[in-house]
Amino acid sequence: MSWRPTALNLSLVTLLGWALLLAVLSGRAELIVAAVPLAVALGAGRRARPAAGEWQVTRRVSRDRLVEGERVTVTVTLRAPGPREIVELYQPLPPHVWLAGGHQHAFVAAGEDREVRWSFELGCAGRQRLRLGDLHLRRWEPLGLAAAEAVHREISEVSVYPHVIPLRRPPSPGRTQTYVGHHVSPAQGEGIEPGDIRPFVPGDQVRHVNWRATLRLGALHVTQHHRERSADVVLLLDTLADVGPAGDSAVDRAVRGAASLAAAYLARKDRVGLIEYGGILRQVRPASGRAHWERLLDTLARASVVFTYVARDLERIPPRVLPPEALVIALSPLLDGRFLGAAADLTARGFDLILVAVSPIAAARALVRGGAATDLAARLWALERRAELDQLRGRGLTIIDWDGVEPLEAALAVWQRPRQRRVRA
Repeated sequence: MSWRPTALNLSLVTLLGWALLLAVLSGRAELIVAAVPLAVALGAGRRARPAAGEWQVTRRVSRDRLVEGERVTVTVTLRAPGPREIVELYQPLPPHVWLAGGHQHAFVAAGEDREVRWSFELGCAGRQRLRLGDLHLRRWEPLGLAAAEAVHREISEVSVYPHVIPLRRPPSPGRTQTYVGHHVSPAQGEGIEPGDIRPFVPGDQVRHVNWRATLRLGALHVTQHHRERSADVVLLLDTLADVGPAGDSAVDRAVRGAASLAAAYLARKDRVGLIEYGGILRQVRPASGRAHWERLLDTLARASVVFTYVARDLERIPPRVLPPEALVIALSPLLDGRFLGAAADLTARGFDLILVAVSPIAAARALVRGGAATDLAARLWALERRAELDQLRGRGLTIIDWDGVEPLEAALAVWQRPRQRRVRA
């Protein structure tokens, strides 16, 4: 940490030089007398510079994981072994981060081997991987004639997860697995959901006897039950194109819907996977549990649009990531035709696919100024989008229209689709 003259120092040197020059040219001793205080101040300032010592700087964040809308507190602790002096601190903020409390630029009095703490709060405009970079420090000489700058190199990361809205009734899968879960399977066996009634055969348990049917028919009859099974659910997120402000764009709304669906299925003991279909093809194989839930949130927090001309081929995704009998829920603003081609390909290959069409109209209107022309353009866009969705339904795609503003459960409640259940051998 080396000392450098400040603007005040340069001004005093300039005044001192002009005073001596004018005194020589004019022969007036008064100018030399007037320059003496300037020279004394420059000399005193040089002698008063604090000696370089071992400084201790630490930066801590209150939380390393938070949800959209929450705040994180950043605390900087400074300890200086030398005499007391003024220290200037400045923390640059990354994009899409705003100051919620305190100041990112502060002056503190440090020294005398005591700790000084400085804290401020940050808020995030949306989901992201928040990375706080280097912290800048500047030590001021007591008279303000010199300053020494240093950079505290430390990276602090905070994961900002998407907001999750509870879903009580997510779409039911048409095919189930052999694991025990919460979905009623067409297969008969041990369970709590009553099914058919048949005559009693040796080996049936007494607790399965249907006494009402037995008394009515005059012979022993038992009630068969449906098995409760789990399912594999794969969320297919479209990140090929986006529109809208940062933190509330069409892709951000699709990510919130994906997080809500993942939470609902994991609560039912289902295995949930994730595929980000965009410039970067991220994959998370289906699994369950708390650790897997955090893995899904980390992947959704990093989801972003990366421009590419390459059309990704879902056929190269291994079956362990995209099981053949999985329920595929695709979330897309339908801004890129390549995603529609991929969804149609999955349907043609026999996958049980539901397409949640996230409307980009509201997100796009947030970027432009309102007016008659804007309203007319939005209505025309809505008509074109409705015609496109009807055309896609005619091609055999199952589509749920969601504007991204109302709760996703409201769109799921309006949508109903008859399903043909298949029994897994």
